[in-house]
Amino acid sequence: MAAPPSAEPDFSSPIAQTNPGSYEELHRKARDVFPTCFEGAKLMVNKGLSPHFQVSHTLSLSSMNTGYRFGATYVGNNQIGQSEAYPILLGDTDISGNTTATILHQVGIYRTKLQGQVQQGKLAGAQATIERKGRLTTLGLTLANIDLVNEGGILVGQLLRRLTPRLDVGSEIVYQYGKNIPGGQISVLSYAARYTANHFTAAATLGASGAHLTYYHKQQENLAFGVEFECNANVGEAVTTIAYQAELPEEGVTMRASVDTNWSVGGVFEKRLSQQLPFTLALSGTFNHVKAAGKFGIGLIIG
Repeated sequence: MAAPPSAEPDFSSPIAQTNPGSYEELHRKARDVFPTCFEGAKLMVNKGLSPHFQVSHTLSLSSMNTGYRFGATYVGNNQIGQSEAYPILLGDTDISGNTTATILHQVGIYRTKLQGQVQQGKLAGAQATIERKGRLTTLGLTLANIDLVNEGGILVGQLLRRLTPRLDVGSEIVYQYGKNIPGGQISVLSYAARYTANHFTAAATLGASGAHLTYYHKQQENLAFGVEFECNANVGEAVTTIAYQAELPEEGVTMRASVDTNWSVGGVFEKRLSQQLPFTLALSGTFNHVKAAGKFGIGLIIG
């Protein structure tokens, strides 16, 4: 005889593999709950030209950013997991030629990521990352803005280790050198830990420069909360933010909102206008009660 159904909501365990993932994704679970607010009017059109290629057109009208951007995404057919395929090529450009590009590829247990940014006809930034994903460990090395002529750049080394099925620990060292750095070089070491349960995920990053703590809680299947605490010891500032995400799948509604200790509130409301056509209306708003300043945005997403 089948067992009676449990009165508690049954959420599948988020621990699907033994590899702990990337160090930079330690706080991603909580950050995904937070709204991405925008200002002014925005029209975005996404068009899939093939199962592997997609383009996007974005028109923005606001006091801070007005213009048109074109984006393209290519996903290869080298299937790594159920939701991962490589290589991945991402590109984004505007009418002035300002362009950002990203290339991701994975061969075996090695994953590479190349990023570049061009602003006003000049290379504004470049970054290369390689990760080695073992059974229980992820090792990462990043080189950013390496300038051989002026002898400057940033190197980042990361380690994330799975100790138990629910506990991950790791460390990160950031080394920066250059002529404009006091003493010619500087390094910062930080430590991290993450505990993952069926209904919540808690992560912490601690170092000499400050602390970063996040907590994610899935209350119901369509309701989640996130809390983030950031402390910068160099400037003596700390901010705590609380956010939630609520979904109504039958109505095609997604709501994200947040409030922080600087008395700033923000939210993004998304509503699918039709079940047959891919039209989504997005409303965004932010308001700071101390400065008595707010911003509002409205957008239409097609595709």
